[in-house]
Amino acid sequence: MNSVLPKNERQAIKKTFKLLQISPKEFALSVFLGFMAIGSAVCLTAISAWLIARASQMPLWMDLSLAAVSVRMFGIGKALFRYITNIYSHKIALYGMSTLRTHVYSALSSSSTDIVTSVARGDLLTRTGRDVDSIGDLVVRALQPAGVALSVSLLSIGIVSFYSPIIGAILAFCLLLSGIISPYIAMKGARIAEKSQIHDRAALAAHSLSILENSSELRISGRLAAMEAKMHGTEKDILKNRDDAARPHALSTALDTLAIGIITISSIFIGAYQVEQGTLAHIGLCVVVLTSLAAFEATQTMEGAMVQLVRSAAASLRITDLLSNANTEDELNTTDKKITLERQTPHKKTSLHIRDLHIGWPDSATLAGPLSLDIQGNETVAIVGPSGIGKSTLLYTLAGMLTPHKGSVLLGDKEISRLSREEVSHSLILTAEDAHIFHTSILENIRVARGDVTEDEAIELLNKAGLGQWLSELPDGIHTLIGENAATISGGERRRLLLARALASHAHFLLLDEPGEHLDNDTADQLIKDLLQAGSSENGQQRSVILVTHRLTPLAFADRIIYISQHNNITSIQAIGTHKELMKTIPEYKWAVDHEK
Repeated sequence: MNSVLPKNERQAIKKTFKLLQISPKEFALSVFLGFMAIGSAVCLTAISAWLIARASQMPLWMDLSLAAVSVRMFGIGKALFRYITNIYSHKIALYGMSTLRTHVYSALSSSSTDIVTSVARGDLLTRTGRDVDSIGDLVVRALQPAGVALSVSLLSIGIVSFYSPIIGAILAFCLLLSGIISPYIAMKGARIAEKSQIHDRAALAAHSLSILENSSELRISGRLAAMEAKMHGTEKDILKNRDDAARPHALSTALDTLAIGIITISSIFIGAYQVEQGTLAHIGLCVVVLTSLAAFEATQTMEGAMVQLVRSAAASLRITDLLSNANTEDELNTTDKKITLERQTPHKKTSLHIRDLHIGWPDSATLAGPLSLDIQGNETVAIVGPSGIGKSTLLYTLAGMLTPHKGSVLLGDKEISRLSREEVSHSLILTAEDAHIFHTSILENIRVARGDVTEDEAIELLNKAGLGQWLSELPDGIHTLIGENAATISGGERRRLLLARALASHAHFLLLDEPGEHLDNDTADQLIKDLLQAGSSENGQQRSVILVTHRLTPLAFADRIIYISQHNNITSIQAIGTHKELMKTIPEYKWAVDHEK
């Protein structure tokens, strides 16, 4: 592998292969099973040839009995071991892919939002899906077949060399041509095309996902045709790269056929000459010719193995780049790291301090700033203002998921951007507008926030979120399954379920983004009121609630309202106060409230 792959790709494959956590003993066993499968085929051919040739001499039956039994044994063994090999090798690969995918998800969940948002969603889907699968295929389509081909080739050369060392040497050369030189030519020729296809498929996934999710907006804005043209262009590139890869494949196939032709002709003519000279028996000639042909069954998989090596190397580079950006170099070098869920415990009261903060998305212009304020650990705060000026961006920055362009956010006396994702999650929990409801029971959806939530605790949380009556009407109560994409519950029920999930966390700050979005006005207002009143618990502990919302009417229940506005293309905090104070001092705020009514 050192001679066929660049150094960076070799290092990437080594790192990702470690993350598969495949046991060397299990991998060796899969190679042995593959050897037994194809080796049985080679032995079956050799013994069948000997049996047919020997039977033509009409010996005693006892002289043929062992060979006849061996034919049955290797015939059954060929099918049996092939079946076991497929099951066992794929089991190893699938468990490895599951482990690697868990590492990737864990790394992304522990990283800042910058890492995820810097990658197109379609490309991210490709990396966590197809690229991980390609790395897993390295086991069953490259490494394991290579080990089997080597061992079976040595067995075949040994059998042929027993009868004729000269033909055995020619067979070794032909197997080298078929198993190494021919696949190497195919790999070198198809390398650029295969690597291009990986990027093209990622681009195709990104374009397709954008069209599927935003078709209405693209059609209205008149950009749908342009997006479809880009997608068709990418499809043409994929077809062109596929054609480019077919040429070296054809040359490789020709070389493989040439190798088989060379050994067939050589074994017949040289074997016949040796028979005439008396150095090779007639039976030996049959064994040599047929065994040489059977030996190529193992090497014919090597072309696909070498191409798979290129694909897996490119996928490994993309995965390691993603993990390196997520600051997981230590995880890449540690194969025995266990992923555990620790019980969250309530944290002491603290506060958020925002100092000269400038916010924005990665690699984009600053949306707002400078912003400075303090949020105490026992108050409810609403962030309001016109659309598109950075309210949600501010919320994500407060949650530590976006790095400030300038300034700082302090959680207590610690800079939030320097804390780990786990440390931040113990103090703050963010519920986004489009937070996911999983296709599982209500209880398990609540346990997303904290895995040790009991049934009684879940029922109490649902009652607190205003879903007590709804829960009592469900057929299976807390264990009722929610349909895919939350299709079996209403928008209001979905939002309140997300509230119950947020309350299940021991985090002291609850950050909520547009909880009333896509709900009717009365439902949205009631939900926001409940959210602002959900902080206090039975033991007297107070949670801090920070929410971004367009609905202003229910904000009379908030302790403070932060009104953000834009003047001369500069977004900043225009006013901070209670609902009544802003109604008196901010005309735009009063007009919006009156308009809602």
